[in-house]
Amino acid sequence: MGRSSETIAQWQGQTAEVQALLESSEIILRGGIKDRVPRAAITSMSVDQGWLTLATDRGPLVLEMGEVEAARWLAAWQKPVPTLAQKLGVSAGCRAFVLGACNDADLVAALNGVRAASVAEAGVLVAVLDAISDLDAAFAVASSAPDLMLWCVYPKGRAAVGDAVVREYLRGRGYIDSKSCAVSAQLTATRYGMRRG
Repeated sequence: MGRSSETIAQWQGQTAEVQALLESSEIILRGGIKDRVPRAAITSMSVDQGWLTLATDRGPLVLEMGEVEAARWLAAWQKPVPTLAQKLGVSAGCRAFVLGACNDADLVAALNGVRAASVAEAGVLVAVLDAISDLDAAFAVASSAPDLMLWCVYPKGRAAVGDAVVREYLRGRGYIDSKSCAVSAQLTATRYGMRRG
């Protein structure tokens, strides 16, 4: 997913220039028309002469993209949506050592059966952050295993430990962020690794 196009959109009686974003769970329209169309609301998608048409439960959404870009959007939409476990890179062969209270149902499901009992058994670290002290603890563990990627999981929106706080803290200690993903309606995650060189 993750495609972005500048396009003309026809949506619910309006026609305007927009930036259309194709995400795994929705299509986002920004610019002349602002809206979000959830994946569950889209019943079909088709391409005809450079126009991408999405049938939705709120009526058709039509995007003028050109043949090539419309075909790319259609192909991206038809790919299976990766699971949260796949996004985090956890599996039986790459277990996660989890720090912090893991209470979110989506995160619990993604980590079911792939949690490591110790850092030595882990292929990745997952730190659930609610306070700066959780970030301190995550950094201490990550420092002891600098080859492991560290997923920092924290609340969306304004929180004591949010995106800007985590990024500033870890970048100041030699880490760089390389990927992010939604965990659930309440949580987001960003992956960090030790900066090389």
